[in-house]
Amino acid sequence: MQKNVFHGWLLVNKPVGVTSADVVRALKKKFNPTKIGHAGTLDPDATGLMPLALGEATKTIPYLQNLKKKYQAVFLFGLKTDTDDVSGKTLRNSFYVPKKNEVLEGLKYYSEVMFQIPPKVSAVKVKGKRAYKRFKANEDFRIEARNISIYELSLISHNAAGLSLVQIECGKGGYVRSIARDCGDFLGCFGCVKSLSRVEYGPFKIEEAIDLSDLLDQSTDDLGLCIKPIEIGIPNLKIFECSQDDLKYLENGRPIICPARLALAEGEELFAKYKDRVAGVMFKEGEFLKVRRKFNT
Repeated sequence: MQKNVFHGWLLVNKPVGVTSADVVRALKKKFNPTKIGHAGTLDPDATGLMPLALGEATKTIPYLQNLKKKYQAVFLFGLKTDTDDVSGKTLRNSFYVPKKNEVLEGLKYYSEVMFQIPPKVSAVKVKGKRAYKRFKANEDFRIEARNISIYELSLISHNAAGLSLVQIECGKGGYVRSIARDCGDFLGCFGCVKSLSRVEYGPFKIEEAIDLSDLLDQSTDDLGLCIKPIEIGIPNLKIFECSQDDLKYLENGRPIICPARLALAEGEELFAKYKDRVAGVMFKEGEFLKVRRKFNT
């Protein structure tokens, strides 16, 4: 079967109950793209924004992964589980319901903590094997604390049943379930995630995403209208509008003399474009622009 050529970002609103791999598999089966990949796993019970890279955009996934992500989650206080969400096995219970000011104190404390132990059902590797695989195999293992960045940890609402709607903005490697668990431990009443939705990822917002079911109802031609350009996903890279001669140099992996009009720091990366075509990522070295990645767009 002939592959369909797409290059860019497709923003999916993932429903509850399916894995990130399920989403990729369904779209791959329906549209048969040359390449497709996602920029970060959402748990089966989580919903929300899932950026998918198509074609040559897959080469820019590492750039998107380094950008901030924003989530909204409902924290349930009074329950501790082995997965740090309500789907797990109950480990501890508490009848104490924290007050709003106490929850705010816990969030303030963890907004300043830079180390976090990921959940045992996370995708982090422990001695070469994914933690969730060790968990499913009932292995006894320990995950080391990792340095993370938290940019926002704010309370949207709180009720007398111990449910708190929280907004979290974090960097790469941050786990919302770990924040709920640690905040509950800090308050002495335990805590876990009841529901979770990703609402932003780098430049992308949930309002731009299309429901998976709606995407699967579209034709191949219509899908092309939903795809965002490669460079949209990496807004922190400048754009170099190159000449046809520059393009030939780039395609052959040869350096280009850096134009004086480009104010670039040593080692700084940028997109090279020829007309409407994104040709690759380059970086400054001395007086030259050198090729980091070539795109076959």
